[in-house]
Amino acid sequence: MGSRGTSTGSATEADVHSPDQPPTRPESGDRAGRTPVFRVLRPLAATARHPLGWASWAVAAFSAAYIAWAVPPPIGLVLAVALPLLVLRLPVTGIVLVAVLAQEIKPNERFGELTTLGHQLLISSGKIPVILPLALTAALAATARWWPVERPRLRSASGVLLGLAATLVVVATGAGLLHGQSVFSAVNQNARPFVLLVLGLVIGMSLRWLPDDRKSLPLTVGAALVGLLVAAAVAIPLGEIADERLSAYFVYYDSALPAIAAAVFIGMLGYVGWRWDWRHLTVAVAAPLLIVISFRRSVWLAVLVVVTVVLVVAWRRWRRMAQQLAFAGLVVAAVVFSAPGLAADVGLRSAGSFELGSGESPPASEPPAPREPPATSEPPAPSELPASTPAATSASPAASPPGASGGPAATTGVPQQSEPSPSPEPTNPPVTPGPPTAAPGQASADHQAASTGGHISDLRIGWEEVRTNFWTGAGPLAPQLTGAAAGNAERIYVHNELLQDWLRYGPAAPLLVVLFFIVAGLVALSRLRDPESDVVTRAAAAFCLIAPPCLMTAPFLSETSRWPLVTGIAAGVLAPLLLDRGRDVRRTEPTDPMLSDGETGRAGRRAS
Repeated sequence: MGSRGTSTGSATEADVHSPDQPPTRPESGDRAGRTPVFRVLRPLAATARHPLGWASWAVAAFSAAYIAWAVPPPIGLVLAVALPLLVLRLPVTGIVLVAVLAQEIKPNERFGELTTLGHQLLISSGKIPVILPLALTAALAATARWWPVERPRLRSASGVLLGLAATLVVVATGAGLLHGQSVFSAVNQNARPFVLLVLGLVIGMSLRWLPDDRKSLPLTVGAALVGLLVAAAVAIPLGEIADERLSAYFVYYDSALPAIAAAVFIGMLGYVGWRWDWRHLTVAVAAPLLIVISFRRSVWLAVLVVVTVVLVVAWRRWRRMAQQLAFAGLVVAAVVFSAPGLAADVGLRSAGSFELGSGESPPASEPPAPREPPATSEPPAPSELPASTPAATSASPAASPPGASGGPAATTGVPQQSEPSPSPEPTNPPVTPGPPTAAPGQASADHQAASTGGHISDLRIGWEEVRTNFWTGAGPLAPQLTGAAAGNAERIYVHNELLQDWLRYGPAAPLLVVLFFIVAGLVALSRLRDPESDVVTRAAAAFCLIAPPCLMTAPFLSETSRWPLVTGIAAGVLAPLLLDRGRDVRRTEPTDPMLSDGETGRAGRRAS
């Protein structure tokens, strides 16, 4: 699906699939002789006949055993059966569904259930997160569908992206080896996020060869976002939220979720297949509401920038985009102003965003948050961290002391998390759940000021350290910088992806990250400008543009599992590696499972 480089809307299955792969639409005799269950399982059988398919089945078996061991029963047993089969059958849809639903937040006594939903898949009790073998399973299963390679475009954006991501793996691993880490520790502790970036690229680049995924992916992601919003609407009155001091509506804490929701919404702007029906309208409202109740300032700023860019590059479709923005804006505004105290919370958060974006220091009259936060204080996070509050936990390898061999100590087996919870647990009793009320204005304002100050301070301290170790960096095992916001981190952690990569792995790492997003950004702009791009391609392009501003406020790419995986998938969708295995067919109509055949044909004619 997607633009001219990724679309197959008018091609026959023989044109876009290898000769040994069954066609998507079997003949009538085949349909009559085979049951629906067999047709569902047929791709699994075809995959298993390939050597890479056998490898995917082997990794899937390991994933099932690992999930059953790492996740407590009975949920662990259900996931151990369902997830490996899902990513084998629908590699792209399955792994994206996991990335959308699972929140990379470690539980504590204050977080609601939705705040840490599915965290076991990203923060495991083992040495590696569950998402890693699942992503490897999906990558092998997807590759088995189009292997052997025919006419790969190595001298293309896809080849460049793969090369840059693979080089990041080498640089991070090499830096660990040079500083005394074992091979396993260097790969697992330093390079694992970049390995997920590579796997995500392979999965995304395979989407055009997976017809079932092309049909199911938009519907699945839209339904997942709507489901998360409905669950939040139930959780808010019950008090199952992340931080009641910041807002009684602050439900989701991991910044990846609002970034994904924002990408989906932006992908719908100007889309030629847009319809004013309940399916499109529901997603168009659910996505921005998820952004609001996530309260992630970096995402808010990124959305503002990217929407402006989309309006500029796709100005010929301004009328449709204006109508969509007006509809979504009116509905979101009605919800925000009708909910008690929500408008005031959004206003305070927006004021903090302005200070962060403009680089202004917090007012001197607003004191920083206390070191021992009360029961209603906000849990510090890489993207929202007061300077006086420690961010590291013993559950993260990034914050754990290295062992004698250079690898993580006994307590460092839990993977890194995107939004760490505070080390000291509050001693006050938990607040009794109740209906949402307005958060204390002064306490919330103080928190905004301290958080903004922490970000600005990290930039200054990190750059001073970079100047001191300009050519070599401080090393992946260097202790945390004095005065940095994440005071308890035992490895260097600063609120900026480029500074942290430079300090840990030397100047080559931030250069590679910048080049990666420059290439992905240029391809994303061309896809957004192309009126033939479908909604999946447009959403992937939006995510690749949203990620860089967010990475300037926290090292999501090198500290988490969720961000690099989704970034790789999005970039891979934009830049497929292979050409069509037959005649080069240009797409004449978009593919959207929400549209009927007649509607799709009319949309294609309007696009042309």
